[in-house]
Amino acid sequence: MNKFLHVKAKGFILFCLFFVIPLCLTAKEFVINEEVIEERAAQKIEEMGQELFQKSGIKVYLIAKKSGNGENIIAYEQNFVKDLTPPYALLTLFLEDQKVDIYNSPDLNKAFDKESMLSPLPWTGTILPLLTGKKKDVSVSAALLNGYGDIVDQISDSKKITLESSIGSSNKNTLGIFRFFIYGFLLVVAILILRKRMQKSA
Repeated sequence: MNKFLHVKAKGFILFCLFFVIPLCLTAKEFVINEEVIEERAAQKIEEMGQELFQKSGIKVYLIAKKSGNGENIIAYEQNFVKDLTPPYALLTLFLEDQKVDIYNSPDLNKAFDKESMLSPLPWTGTILPLLTGKKKDVSVSAALLNGYGDIVDQISDSKKITLESSIGSSNKNTLGIFRFFIYGFLLVVAILILRKRMQKSA
């Protein structure tokens, strides 16, 4: 009997080592990821979410789903927050539906600029310009990491909190490079159009 229990105990330990512990290590409180974004991006987002919550009590969730399965994204978010205690914010993506939204409790309405962040314009938006990039798998991870980082940075600024995990500076550099190429491209196009018109009128 003792030998049988010893074998069972060994089996349980092996089960924990190979299945339970890895799951605990990868488990995330603030990230729901249906294999939409890279693990490194998900881990960084979780780190920022944990630090913001510890310092402010504010929960910011990322929900990255492959599809909404026909459900309206706002209805999904409203259902998700039913049992949450404010303050909270959600950054939600339905990838195949090409839907992205930010939803928050009313007490955070003035903590960040939702409209600016969701703008498709590269000089204001922090999500959509990257989300529509050519390298889809990289763009999705970068866009959601960028957007989530912007949310927690704006909230922490509004609450006078410093986040050690913030990616603010790298965010600005990435967007700065991206905007430089966009503006450069537009400038070249404008010059070519102007030259063509001048040649026709000459």
